[in-house]
Amino acid sequence: MRTQPFVFAALAALTAAGCSHPARTTAATPAAAASTARVATPWDGDLKALARAKSVQNVIDRQAAQQRRQIDAESH
Repeated sequence: MRTQPFVFAALAALTAAGCSHPARTTAATPAAAASTARVATPWDGDLKALARAKSVQNVIDRQAAQQRRQIDAESH
């Protein structure tokens, strides 16, 4: 008859251990990685086009400066 409290305590401990969650690390969870990922916006296409236009303008400016230097070198 003395085994009943022991069995009850053992079952309670096993139940509590079985229901507990393992320790989670923030780097291992996919949700943490997804929260740092960039979210697409409606302006992404416009920003990409603007960056491309600035890049093209920089190329044109460099070519114009090079051409000016060549003209100055030939005229002197």
